[in-house]
Amino acid sequence: MSAQRQPGWVLAGRYRLIEQLGSGGFGTVWKARDERLGVDVAVKEVLLPPSESPEEHAERVARAEREARNAARLRNHPNIVSVHDVVTDGATPWIVMRLVSGRSLKQVLDAEGALSVAQATAVATALLHALRAAHDVGVIHRDIKPGNILLTAEGEVLLTDFGTARHHSDHTLTAKETIIGSFEYMAPERIDGDDTPAGDLYSLGVTLYHAVEGISPFRRTSIQGTMKAVMFGTAPPPARAGALAALITRLMDKRPEARPSLAHAVEILTAPTQSTAAAPKPAPAAEVPRTTGAGRRRREVKQLLARARDHQKRGDRGEAERLLRQAAATDDALSMYFLARALENRGARTEAERWYRKASENGETLSMVTLGHMFLNAGDLGQAAYWYRRYVDHGHTIGKVYLAAVHEARDEDHHAELLYREVERDGDKVALMALGDHWRKHGRTDDARRVYAKSAQTGHSPAKAALAELESGRRPTPPP
Repeated sequence: MSAQRQPGWVLAGRYRLIEQLGSGGFGTVWKARDERLGVDVAVKEVLLPPSESPEEHAERVARAEREARNAARLRNHPNIVSVHDVVTDGATPWIVMRLVSGRSLKQVLDAEGALSVAQATAVATALLHALRAAHDVGVIHRDIKPGNILLTAEGEVLLTDFGTARHHSDHTLTAKETIIGSFEYMAPERIDGDDTPAGDLYSLGVTLYHAVEGISPFRRTSIQGTMKAVMFGTAPPPARAGALAALITRLMDKRPEARPSLAHAVEILTAPTQSTAAAPKPAPAAEVPRTTGAGRRRREVKQLLARARDHQKRGDRGEAERLLRQAAATDDALSMYFLARALENRGARTEAERWYRKASENGETLSMVTLGHMFLNAGDLGQAAYWYRRYVDHGHTIGKVYLAAVHEARDEDHHAELLYREVERDGDKVALMALGDHWRKHGRTDDARRVYAKSAQTGHSPAKAALAELESGRRPTPPP
């Protein structure tokens, strides 16, 4: 981030920055003052790492223009955050939006737990209206999740962040466009690269499930586990959803053709009191034909990975690598990651980096954070920051801790502290634990104690153990 980007700096001779509100893999959002109109707005700076290639630079500029164009089509909708303008500072695009006073649904769920059925019904109603407006003009959002839903102090429910949205007239940008988004809320067919309006409805169903049940049904401890759960797992029937149970169950059908249309979803939502038992049952698999060979391809890849693991256990690394190459050749991102890791373990760093990049371009987030670590250890802070930002953009709060370390290495302590505050505000237990370890290592014992305690309050056992060690004065237990 340029040294100019400080509170008080004026963008395009008009928007004076006040404070940073948040950051992710593709942008930093500031509160700013529109000095021409005398009102506060939000401005989003699209991050353009100095070390990226001209093609990557052009892609980010195109993404910003597309986000603004897609959101501008919907600027007058009461359930969508309005975009007012797009301006540039040199080559850097900025998107000017309505400043919303409130919290994201993610922040509410993290801080207060599950919503009541009435509250979740209000969210469902607003989002169905927003999606209907978007789909009517040909825009698919592609990243419906609690972090992209804003709840204002006045009771509004607003959909935001059209950075991954696609209009039917948009050109495909690059392979990086394939599966950008948060895996735990993503429709199974999207992991196979199939974008349709039905994918937004599935993501809405998972979001509503999380809202009323208090848990994200497909979140696992690893990205691989999450992807497998999305593709093959079944969420437990909603127990606290009340009249919303029928809608949630229908929206979360793995088969896009079996999900209700937007109009039908509204009918289900507004129907007289209902229960899951009274809800229309999805057609059995035999009555709804499955799509193409995607399922067959997944089974073949799964078999190749299982055979590769068996050979690795027996010490036959050559055959394991051959099988991993065969799986990676199907363009399966997870197989690419496993192949890269095997290559790195035998010292083939250059080829491993190439496969990590390819996996990252297909949305595999462990490869992103691995690349961040590789470049950080090599002293290439620009590339490290780029990959950590990509990791954060895919919903991994812990990436902010890593990104803050890059800022510290650049002596940009102000930006590091902003990220640390975001981590505490987000409340992710794993990220809080990592932040506590970082601060403890650097002698900030009181700060470490505070975030360990926050993580421990969520029931995170490692944080409880670290807090006990800190209180007893023992040295930290080294990680396994």
